[in-house]
Amino acid sequence: MKKIISGDLMMLGATMIFGAMTIFSKQILAELDVYNMVALRFLIAFAACLLVFHRRYRALSRRTAFHAFIIGTFLFVSYLCMVLGCKYTTASNAGFMMSLVAFFTPLIILVKDRVVPGRAQMASVIITLFGVGLMCLSRDLGLNRGDLICIGSAFFYSFQMLYTERFAHEDDPILFGTFQLMDVSVYGFIFSLLFEDRFSLPATPVGWWQLLYLALGCGAVGFILQTSAEKNSPASHTTLIYAAEPVFVALFSFLMLGEQISLRQMIGIVIVFIGVWITVRPSRSEAL
Repeated sequence: MKKIISGDLMMLGATMIFGAMTIFSKQILAELDVYNMVALRFLIAFAACLLVFHRRYRALSRRTAFHAFIIGTFLFVSYLCMVLGCKYTTASNAGFMMSLVAFFTPLIILVKDRVVPGRAQMASVIITLFGVGLMCLSRDLGLNRGDLICIGSAFFYSFQMLYTERFAHEDDPILFGTFQLMDVSVYGFIFSLLFEDRFSLPATPVGWWQLLYLALGCGAVGFILQTSAEKNSPASHTTLIYAAEPVFVALFSFLMLGEQISLRQMIGIVIVFIGVWITVRPSRSEAL
C-alpha cells in the first residue's frame, strides 16, 4: 500500500509539471521551429539525466535500449501531435484533449485482449465523448484541426504509458525512462534537418527559460517521476491521476495566458472526469 501511495504522489507531481508543458510548448514556437525545439528540449533533458545517473548507464543493456526506443517513438509522435495541435487551438483545449489518455488506455487494453466492453465501458465512452463535445465543439458542432491533432497525441501517449508500465517491471525505470529522451532528441534532429530551413537556439532570455523548463522540468524530472510511479502504481491509478492534467493546464492558461474558461467548458470538464472515472475505477475484486 505504501508503494502505491508513493507512486500516486509521484504521478501527481509529474502531472502538475506536465500541466505547464502545453503552455510553454505553445509559447516557444514563436522563437523555434517545431522539430528544432523538440531536438533541443530532449537533448538537454537527456544530458542532465546522463550527468546525474551516469553510473547507472554502465548497466545499460540492449533490451533496455530497445524498450527505450519503443516508448521514445510513441513519445515523439505524441509530443509532436501536441505541439502541432497547439498551433491551431488554445492551450486549455489541448490540455483537455490530452485527458483522453485515461480513456484511450483501458480501451486499447480491451481491444488488444479482445475483450468485449461491458456496460460500464460503453457508458464511459458515451459520457466522455459528450463531455469533450461540450468543451471543444464549436457552434457548428465541429472540432477544430488543433483539437483533432491533440486527440491523436492522447492516443499515442496511451501506448507510451502502457509500455512504460510494462517495461518498468522488467528494467531499471530510470535507465529506460531517461534513455527514451535521447531517442526523441535524435528524431527531432533528423526531422529538423529534413523539413526545416535552419537549426537555431532561442534568441531571448524568455525563450531560454521556456526551453529549460520543458527540458529539465518536464523532460527530466517529469518523466523520471512518471516511470518510477508506474513501477509502483497500477495503470488504473496513474491514468486517473494523469486525467487531472487539464485542471493544471486550465489554471496555468488562466494565470499566464489570460485564457478564460466558460461555464459550458466547466460542465464538460466535470462530465469528462465522470467518464474517465467509470473507465479506470478499480473493480470490487481489486478493492478487496
